[in-house]
This record gives sequence, C-alpha cells and structure tokens, in this order.
Amino acid sequence: MKRKYKVIQWATGTTGNASLKSIIRNPRLELAGVKVYSEEKNGLDAGDLIDGKPTNVICTQDSEEIIRLDADCVIYSPMPWNINEMCSILESGKHIVTPCPYWFPFTQDKESAQRLNEACGKGRANMHASGINPGGIAEMLPLTLTGLCNQIERISITEYGDCRDYGSEGVIRDLMNLGRTPEEADNNPVKDLLTSFWNEPIDMIAEGLGSEVIDYFAEHNYILASQPIQTASGVIQKGTIALNNYRHVGRTKEGTEIIQEQIWFMDDLEQTKLEFSMDIPQDSGWRIRIEGDVNLVVDIKLDAPTQPERTAMGISLTGFHCANAIEEVCEAKPYGIKTFLDLPMITATMGSYSVFD
Repeated sequence: MKRKYKVIQWATGTTGNASLKSIIRNPRLELAGVKVYSEEKNGLDAGDLIDGKPTNVICTQDSEEIIRLDADCVIYSPMPWNINEMCSILESGKHIVTPCPYWFPFTQDKESAQRLNEACGKGRANMHASGINPGGIAEMLPLTLTGLCNQIERISITEYGDCRDYGSEGVIRDLMNLGRTPEEADNNPVKDLLTSFWNEPIDMIAEGLGSEVIDYFAEHNYILASQPIQTASGVIQKGTIALNNYRHVGRTKEGTEIIQEQIWFMDDLEQTKLEFSMDIPQDSGWRIRIEGDVNLVVDIKLDAPTQPERTAMGISLTGFHCANAIEEVCEAKPYGIKTFLDLPMITATMGSYSVFD
C-alpha cells in the first residue's frame, strides 16, 4: 500500500472547493487543514463547504496557523495569489500544487522563477502549477499529440467558454474583461500579465519539442453587448464587452507557430445579444489543432445537458487535476519548480489499492 499524503487546501472559492472535494474523496490523501478568507467560513468543518460529511478539520483564516501544520502539500488557489505566501509555504517544507501562475515561468518571469526555486531549495520542496488552461489542455495534451507527428507547422489550442453561469465576478471582470468597456480593458494592467501567462504554455510546448520561441505577438479582440445580459456574475451592460477573444502566438526558431487562443463569451452560440457574431463551433470546451505533414483536430467537450452543469464541470477539472498531481509532485527530485515536462503522467486515483502492489 502506498503512503498517504497530508494536504492543506488554501482558499475555498469555486476552484478551491473542487480540489477540496477531491482531497476528501481520494483514498491516498488526508485533509490536514483548510485556509479560508471569509468570516462566514471561519470555524466551519471543511465538510460543510462542500455539503459533505464532517471531516473534523476546522477551517481557519489564520495563515500562520496553517503554515505551522504538519502536512506534505498545499493546494494553493487564492485569487489574487501572493508569491510571498507561496515562498513561505515552500520554505516551511511543504510542496505546492496550484492553479495560479508559474506554469513555465523561466522565460516570462525569471525573477519569480528564481525566488520560487530558492524557496524550494530552502524547504526541500517542489512547486507545480497545474489546472487546465493553462495547466494541462494548453500544453500537456498538445505535446502528447505531437508524438504522432513529424514535421509540424502550427499548433493551435483554442478555448471556448460560455461564461454566463460562472459566478466569480473578480475572474469575469478583472481577468476576462467581460462587462468592461474596451477602454477599460485596454488600460487594464492585467492585460500584460495575461500575455505573460499565455506565453508560458507556448514556451513549455516549444521546450517540449526541443526548441525555443524567438518571436511573440498578441491580438485582443472584443465584441460588445447589444443589450443587457443577465449572468451569474452580474449584468453585462449594453456597450460593454460580452465576447473577449485573446490570441497569443509564439514562433519557434524553426518557424513553427504555437497559438494559444481564448474565446470567452456571455451569450449562447447564436450570439443574438452581441453587436455581431464570430464562428464558435462549441459552447464550452477546447480544440487542439496540429498542422503539418499530419493534420489533427481534437475537440474536448464537456458533456452535460445544461450550460450550468458544463460550467461546473469545467471548474471541477481544474481542482481535480491539482489534487491528482499531488503524489507525483511530492515524490519528484531534485527539488524546485516542476512543470509537466518534469513529471510522470498524472492520472486519477480510483481506489486504495494498486495493480502493482
């Protein structure tokens, strides 16, 4: 029987609750603590946050108390994140798995990469940024598919997101710029940060192919609402952004284009509430396209009867993927930032036994 890993859940928003649920369900993980931010959650049993059975783990707002706990790993998922907190966690000897940034920061954010690697060294710990996009579908799956190919001219990853049922106003308005005016979006300091974020999986794919990116460019396109749109994160007013199309491109020294594209929108596929429409082949999911001497198109769709269920599934993917990565991250050597290029295949855990035992 493999050992159990003691895990702390840091932040219990929409994504954090998904990973909390995954920790509690996983027979190889043991919940050691939960860090919360609201007075309403402080003092609750962790099971209360996910409508589950009591866990006898009490949520706390005290960060220092959490860092002092005996644990192997922290799933760190606050928004916004704090690199000082991350370094403190690592220096305390706890590994981190996070859906927050630093998926492949070695080119885009060398200063942060150095700080995090130094903290890993002090604490003899690892840090892995996981999730979905970035964090898996943006880089791990495209790289896997390239193993079927030879000469590659272009790799494109497009995310389609119907965001009407996503209730995090901070993510929707501050990161996605939905509900903002074009002027507000163009002046949003997060814009440059997002460019760095999407260039990280581009860099990782290039590295995985044994190459490097020599040129980057980006396009930010908006479509405005033609009428007010009711959403889970508030009303998208007429004349504000109701569809946001980010397109980030890196070109390798061999001339291969690697494209990360997001189409986030606040309407159905007919887009009748927008000033004009664009081609969106699916309401929520991803398309991976590889072009070269072999042309591949792989669609990943969330299969549920309603859009709210698909939204919930999409959020759960991120939390589940983080929890599933814990064992591989805790066992990785040498200590430091670990990307998907450094780790074995990450799978779900179906039971308390292994076919290899």
